[in-house]
Amino acid sequence: MRRLITAIALLVLVLASCFGCRWKLAGLSETLAAQVESYSTLAWQGDPGAAEQTLKDAQNVWQANRTFLGAVLPHTELDEVEKLFATARQAAENGDLSECRLRAAELKARLRHLPEREEPSLANIF
Repeated sequence: MRRLITAIALLVLVLASCFGCRWKLAGLSETLAAQVESYSTLAWQGDPGAAEQTLKDAQNVWQANRTFLGAVLPHTELDEVEKLFATARQAAENGDLSECRLRAAELKARLRHLPEREEPSLANIF
């Protein structure tokens, strides 16, 4: 009986940590996507300096959570997001408004896709 209780407790602990990671990843993803949307809006309004600063802030949030992200996401996903951050920053530095919006849309889509990969669904299992 003691083994059964221990097994159930471990199962509950693992499930809770999985849902906790999913919840934290979803919150982080939405925060970053909102910052990238702000970057896109500022770039479109013709303020590349503020846009670049907003993107730097988003990238700092990404870097601050790099350990957590490295534990729950494949490294190819992390590399792809970091490349998108770099290209978006380059577009802001160049002052190319249409390129800023394009890169922001790509980055925002990738960020919003991250929690979907960890969604407990049949599509992600098979």
